[in-house]
Amino acid sequence: MTCRAAVIGAGAAGLATGKAMLDAGVEVVLYEKGDRPGGLWARDNAAGLSPAYASLHTNTSKGRTEFADLPMPRSWPDYPSADLVAEYLADYAERFGVVPHIRFHSEVVSVERDGPEWIVTTGDGAAGRFDAVVVANGHNWDPRWPDPAYPGTFTGMQIHAHDYRTPGIFRDRRVLVVGMGNSAMDIAVDASHVAHGPVLLSARRGVHIVPKYLFGRPADATGGALAVLPWRLRQRVAETMLRLAVGDPQDYGLPAPSGGLFQNHPTISDTILHRLTHGEVEARPGIERLDGEKVVFTDGTADPVDVIVWATGYRVGLPFLPSALVGDDPERLPLYRRVFHLDEPSLAFVGLMQSTGAALPIVEAQAKLAAAYFSGGYALPPAPERRRAVARDLRAATARWGDRRPMMRVDFDRYVAELPREARAGRGRLARGARPFTPTDREESTRMNEADRRGSGAARHRQAARPPGDRDPRGLRVLVTGASGTFGRAVSTRLAGLGARVVGLDAAPRPDDPVEVIACDLTDDAAVPAAVAAAIEKLGGLDVLVNNAGIGGPAPAELPPGDEVRRQLDVNLLGTWRVTAACVDALVESRGRVVMLSSRMAVMQLPLAAAYGASKRALVAYADALRMELGTHVGVTCVYPSAVRSPIHDSTAAAGLSLEGMSRYEPLDGVVDAVLRAALSRRPRRDVTTTRRGAVEFFLARHVPGLTDRIVARTFADRVRSGAFKGAELAAGAVRRHTGRA
Repeated sequence: MTCRAAVIGAGAAGLATGKAMLDAGVEVVLYEKGDRPGGLWARDNAAGLSPAYASLHTNTSKGRTEFADLPMPRSWPDYPSADLVAEYLADYAERFGVVPHIRFHSEVVSVERDGPEWIVTTGDGAAGRFDAVVVANGHNWDPRWPDPAYPGTFTGMQIHAHDYRTPGIFRDRRVLVVGMGNSAMDIAVDASHVAHGPVLLSARRGVHIVPKYLFGRPADATGGALAVLPWRLRQRVAETMLRLAVGDPQDYGLPAPSGGLFQNHPTISDTILHRLTHGEVEARPGIERLDGEKVVFTDGTADPVDVIVWATGYRVGLPFLPSALVGDDPERLPLYRRVFHLDEPSLAFVGLMQSTGAALPIVEAQAKLAAAYFSGGYALPPAPERRRAVARDLRAATARWGDRRPMMRVDFDRYVAELPREARAGRGRLARGARPFTPTDREESTRMNEADRRGSGAARHRQAARPPGDRDPRGLRVLVTGASGTFGRAVSTRLAGLGARVVGLDAAPRPDDPVEVIACDLTDDAAVPAAVAAAIEKLGGLDVLVNNAGIGGPAPAELPPGDEVRRQLDVNLLGTWRVTAACVDALVESRGRVVMLSSRMAVMQLPLAAAYGASKRALVAYADALRMELGTHVGVTCVYPSAVRSPIHDSTAAAGLSLEGMSRYEPLDGVVDAVLRAALSRRPRRDVTTTRRGAVEFFLARHVPGLTDRIVARTFADRVRSGAFKGAELAAGAVRRHTGRA
């Protein structure tokens, strides 16, 4: 039986949900009270529902804002305008076939339970019956005014930021903007170009002001690089970077932030600090009272004002849901993974959260999780476990964010990574016998009214539910090098088991290889193009190239390069180069993906294995160059495993140069998982680590290389002094330098 789902809203959250439902084979209707898709970004919406003003741009960079299923054009600026985002969402809705499923001018007025079904009623009295409902109406549409109102009366004009469009209303007027959020800063800057005198900016509490660029990169990309660290350590590092770049808010006359970075949402603005330092905007403390044409502030000062703009945020509103389901305050509504209602899991929410970053990647991940559940591809844990998880998340959120919407708060990077893991766990529950969601068993003729069925054929021809956040591996054409080795066999087995078509290359194929492997010496300039061509012909094209082939061995950096060094460079670097060059045309044609199996030693060099480390670091440089040349058509990802027990270490151990104690071995399955994430992610990832420890090591080696060098050098010296390399001819120099004896 096919599930029937209603989605309330056709903004970013609703569109992502509509697409996810169609991908999963769920029949879906989207209810939108406006006249076009895009929600708050649809600035020309005839219903006047959008709060988007003329100068509005995203405050997160496009790489951190875009849907994984539809990257924003490379030609766009890092921070697109509202008009570009509206165009992007409209294109998303058209491209993925969501538009035929949207009912415009349809405001939902009630959602009620009727036995196993939900009845969704619109303002014109039309009603539809559904197995599931997804609320995706957003929470930036119901303006929040000061409550209680400030004492006194004001004789000038008052507007909420929701109603602001262009700065013409401020021309030659004395303007006060109340608030410290992104809208407050944007409006204050706009008004400062036309107002009479400086624009006043009032706030009771301060926030961190983050410029859109830090050290030549979008600021949120810099913050994203820190995401592998615990948030408190990340906070200290980021606050130090911010202080060095722009100083403290107090330096500009603004109040001190009331909480640390990554606790209270920062304001993203390049221009507000400029206008403050030039006197075009002046800071004021909180308001004490209104006094005719003046506003009196808490420090006792008063200023004449013609216009007050209340940039005081929005209430969360769910007026169509009964209070028995959402309680008195929707901001405190407990949801499992911020998606599923605890008592009615067939009622889901997409976008009812407050993120430390962009919204689109989050609502996309939430939508895919909901779609997996309603299509039967994911099972929820038992109700007691769901409640414990919500309570645990609330405790952590309260400790971090205090009492300001803790139930809604999510950490962008952690949450986006967490939902795909939750989806995998839900598939595991199904495999262990958990009960999936089951649609109502009714005759097709009564399932939906005629209007609901329009366009539903698009859902039937789409693929069955797929893992949230992943490309469907079924039918993917994959070439794996080093396919007869430890990693190659494991990767090939896993991909083939998922339905991919896999062919391998290896210098020494084995009779029991899990996939067909073509014999090929990657150091042979003539043999590689011929073997690649044969593999592509067998596959009928190429979607993914996994460059796994590699060899290791002892090679101290202090000794002249010999045959071992040349052999490792030829296989690890030049062999990969030869294969990739032979695959370029096929990968460009399919808009394919290249996955490079690099190594932690590409960023954190270990002693006595210089050839391996140098070849893997050069491999990353080659990947960077390839990304620059082919990045518009081919994704390029590097995977960085640490040490895995395999024959690649045998020659090093035989030479007495085992690095036991320098490396921590990790399970092979974890490396295979990382390769699959790199190959199957919707959006190509630049770098993928294989363990949490590996992610921390990768971050430190990239950003604090001097520190990591000292850690490695100290560990190596301890190993030498302990006698670990006693008698090893190739380590004689190191032993002599550290111990003073041969």
